[in-house]
Amino acid sequence: MDVIHELRAYPCLSGPLWGLWAVWLLVLMLVGPAAARQTNVKASVDATTIGTEESVTYTITVDGSDGSNVQLPEPPQAEGLVLLQTVPRTQQSVSIINGQMSRSFGFSWAYRPIGTGNARIGATTIKVGDREYHTQPITVQVVPQDQRPARPQQADPFGRLLQSPFDAPPDNTEAPTIDESDLFIRAVPSAREAWQNEQVVIEYRLYFREGIQLRQSRLTDSWDAEGFWREELDVETRPIPRIMVENGLRYNTIVLKRAAVFPTRAGDLSVDPLKIESEAMMPFGSRDPFQSLFALRTRFTPVQLSSPAVRIASRPLPPDAPDAFTGGVGSYAVTVSPDRTSLDVGESLQLTVTVTGRGNLATLQAPQVVAPAAFDVYDPEVSTLLDRSGNRLSGSKTFRYVLIPRSNGTFEIPPVEFAWFDPERGTYRSSSSEAIPVTVTGTATAPATVTATTNGMPVDDFAPAFAAATTWTRTDRPPLHTQWWVWTLLLAPLAAMAGGLVWRRHADRLTHDARWARGRRAHPLSRKHLKQAMILLESGDTRGYFEEVERAVMSFIGNRLNVAEKGMTRPQLDATLTRYGVDATLRQRLTVLLETCDRGRFAPASFTPENKEVAFDDASALIPDLDQQLGS
Repeated sequence: MDVIHELRAYPCLSGPLWGLWAVWLLVLMLVGPAAARQTNVKASVDATTIGTEESVTYTITVDGSDGSNVQLPEPPQAEGLVLLQTVPRTQQSVSIINGQMSRSFGFSWAYRPIGTGNARIGATTIKVGDREYHTQPITVQVVPQDQRPARPQQADPFGRLLQSPFDAPPDNTEAPTIDESDLFIRAVPSAREAWQNEQVVIEYRLYFREGIQLRQSRLTDSWDAEGFWREELDVETRPIPRIMVENGLRYNTIVLKRAAVFPTRAGDLSVDPLKIESEAMMPFGSRDPFQSLFALRTRFTPVQLSSPAVRIASRPLPPDAPDAFTGGVGSYAVTVSPDRTSLDVGESLQLTVTVTGRGNLATLQAPQVVAPAAFDVYDPEVSTLLDRSGNRLSGSKTFRYVLIPRSNGTFEIPPVEFAWFDPERGTYRSSSSEAIPVTVTGTATAPATVTATTNGMPVDDFAPAFAAATTWTRTDRPPLHTQWWVWTLLLAPLAAMAGGLVWRRHADRLTHDARWARGRRAHPLSRKHLKQAMILLESGDTRGYFEEVERAVMSFIGNRLNVAEKGMTRPQLDATLTRYGVDATLRQRLTVLLETCDRGRFAPASFTPENKEVAFDDASALIPDLDQQLGS
């Protein structure tokens, strides 16, 4: 999944000719017709953490305007900062997306900090035409100069117009670093609380600062939603980034993944984080979009991104469910239609029940169809059509029943009732169809003729008279209470009740005792990861093989001790195992194995096919040894 595609420049212009051509092109873009768009005003800063010897640039951007109808605003008041100039610096930009031209106009002021601590740039008002827009305050943290985080040098986006794009950057230009504030994934659920089986849509958005490019992005772990039924929704394969302001910083954002999840049980449930591994690039020494476009000296750096886990509180459905309720939660409409209302005896009638709407269509059970006694009703044929293109999962589910009459006459199929729970209203609702009259013609197969006696009783119901004398023989059989099978039948319900009680206690402990439940899953999950590691090794994925081996050992330790193994550093891991009594020899074996896995992930070429399996053997032997010491 390439989030942002690379752009390449081909040598066609250079030196002064490039500068003249760029100026001429910019003038044409500024005076050309632009597509009308709604005016949008945003306030941002170039950094939310600065040093005491630096300055922060505050910018108000007006999208959809060329500046002709924008009145000069007053610089906002600041706390802990000093304004360096009262006259703002203005800038104008033009972009073309899908053939549509848009313009932006901005004002910038520079502020210098007074001292360390939290500084604040207040709100201000800007007037565009006849309408006033109000910005929000922005907080900036000021730290000592030697403690400020590294950030890329800001550059004037119009400063390189007169410079050739093929001029190499200075030799002393350093590659900028990318931190968590420049690139991250955010999970946005449509709700944090939901009814059982109610649809919740989770949207995963990637935020990245201007100039950052990604390539070769892929999932690094199996995204799971235990306790949910999930359905994937469609997202754009080549999305156009949208500009958003978060915490006073401007970001480009795209949607990576959108999924509809349905909680299948009540309680506090969690959806696993979405993890991707990618390569990020920022041009040397600048966020200048022209340099980002034509810079020849670039470097892609491996990055790992992870969204936070999403916790959803699931509420049980109310107990007063109607008899026609089959588990549907959402918003539905029902139609019932027969393929015909006149048929002969023995022919089939197809009754189609279609449920349309938004909700848990995939897990929806068939409504009950009651037919007259003269009809045989067969289990329905089920087909589901889901629409994944919107922000909600919708579609239809069709149930086709086959009814076959055994006798002729005029009958009436009773109304088909369908009930569901409406989460918006918090009540059950139902819909019922009209009764369907059915006319059956033809003659059924006549039954065999039975001779009757004078009092009307059929002869066939009596045994024939004995033709000769019969001798009765008495048999000696033991009484029932001495038979073993009688006691088996009597004790079977008690054994079933005892087994159910044991199973219920086991299920309750899995639900309420997290430590015990994780300990039960420790060995199965580690075996699962080791099995997946051998599959990846046979397929030639060395990096994935070492990742699965490390995950097998770390997940076993986390589940066995009921600790969060994700994000745990090596010193923290060693201290935890020491606290639980693991000896130094075994901890050293674990350290060597984890270092081998790190080397296999980042330098897979240094391993031969023979010594790759050593990590698998070490992990297989290490897990039982850890279990023995942790158990004692």
